[in-house]
Amino acid sequence: MKINTILVPMDYSPCAKNAFETALILAKKAQANIQVVSVSHMPHIHAEVVGAASIIQPLLQEYHEQLDQQFEELISSSNIEEVSVTNTKYNAPLHDAIYSCTIQNECDLIVTGTKSQQDWLTQLVGSNSMDMVERAKIPVLVIPERVKSPSFKKIGVAVDYSDFTDPEILAPLRDFATFNFSSLCFLNVTEKQHKLFVYDDVKLRISDYFNGLKQSYHTFTDSRPLDEILNEAINDLGLGMLFMLPKNHSIIERLIGTRHTKSMVKHIAIPLMTIHEK
Repeated sequence: MKINTILVPMDYSPCAKNAFETALILAKKAQANIQVVSVSHMPHIHAEVVGAASIIQPLLQEYHEQLDQQFEELISSSNIEEVSVTNTKYNAPLHDAIYSCTIQNECDLIVTGTKSQQDWLTQLVGSNSMDMVERAKIPVLVIPERVKSPSFKKIGVAVDYSDFTDPEILAPLRDFATFNFSSLCFLNVTEKQHKLFVYDDVKLRISDYFNGLKQSYHTFTDSRPLDEILNEAINDLGLGMLFMLPKNHSIIERLIGTRHTKSMVKHIAIPLMTIHEK
């Protein structure tokens, strides 16, 4: 899978603009286009209300003009060089707009900002972004606002070997790592201290699938809270991004269930990529 079009949800907040800058960097590397999506979701007024159209249409037109102006300011302040950037406006809820734009423009990756580094777990499992992942069926890259010019040279890939089936689900990650010249650190967390060899065939299939990319495999066999283990791995291995499969993933279940989750998300400060398992 090649990344040809990157979708960036845009409300022109600092975190959205920061995500756009990251999307520009990726687009230049991948020789991809960028599709900016903004929404103007007006409140519903019953058709029987006298003058409903005369109320809504001027407001909508004015807001669209504001969005156009903000888009022009965004482009003029960014170094877009050879990247083609298109702006599309929808009068719809954000998740509907993203779904429509993804289908209409055949987008391959969503790059979205988050207002705080504390929000990345919410972005992964929260209702709005999880709904986006479910609907879009394409990878989502979440960029914390505090992360400027992120490095993707070393990517941590959280893998549950016991629940892993087809490496093809990781095709977008392979392409992403290829044009970023990334090395991949596969992280497996288990409380079982024995029979780890039964997953050697899984690691072999993964290794073959990512042939040509530098790889390393790290297994953590202890019962510490998962947030502590992953934070330790991020720091010790110098990871610039974390990748996780959100659906049917025991790692996510452990994250949600641990009382240390808030501590983890407070201190994590790297981008997160998710791919919906079909």
